[in-house]
Amino acid sequence: MIYKNYHRNHAVYAGREKALHTFLNATLDRNGKKEKHKLRHCRSSNSEDALTWSCFDVLRNQTPEKIVQALDEIMEDAFDGKVDFSFENEQHIEIHIGKNYVSGTTAEDTEIDASFETADKLVFVEAKLYSSISLPDDNTQYDQIIRKLRVGLDVARYQNKKFYFIFLDIAPPDKMLRYGNEKSISAEYFKLYKEFSSSLAGKLIENTYENLEKVSENMGWLTWASLFKTVLRVVIK
Repeated sequence: MIYKNYHRNHAVYAGREKALHTFLNATLDRNGKKEKHKLRHCRSSNSEDALTWSCFDVLRNQTPEKIVQALDEIMEDAFDGKVDFSFENEQHIEIHIGKNYVSGTTAEDTEIDASFETADKLVFVEAKLYSSISLPDDNTQYDQIIRKLRVGLDVARYQNKKFYFIFLDIAPPDKMLRYGNEKSISAEYFKLYKEFSSSLAGKLIENTYENLEKVSENMGWLTWASLFKTVLRVVIK
């Protein structure tokens, strides 16, 4: 469905109208041209950006205690409870939506749907709804997951932080494999990198990680259903 205005398509927290306007009017450099890429689908009910903003902007406008609860739940769900830290012990917690990150080593840049930053942690969230990851083409030799890992690991190294990557989609990866070739691609590539760390060899920027096994270990998968429940819990608490 296409709404008459973008406000109908977003959950806008009180006083955040200007922030949403700024978010939607952000520009991206594509082939030397500045493009307001988020405006293209801002009124579509299928917009990944609209859903991402609606969830994470609500979260980042909660109290510090609620933000800690939400981020801990997100990490727990994404990594099947295998997380060795709590955001309760983290300092300078920030939640960003659509932030652009640049590799200090190769100058590669990438826009991240949502990211969490603390004094010593960096978490990238790649959000998908009905689309799949982009694959290598004439303009890039890497798929979308690898591009995020390359930049994220390098930024984390320069900032002396531990890096985590979360893929956010409509169903768990094993279920996604049944959704047909186009939609299952994301799950296929994620499972390959998660379960066979050797498949990452030669794809990441050198000296940005301890070992490939650790990179795979710090890759998690989150469903929109889990995220929705977390958002609702902290808001009504």
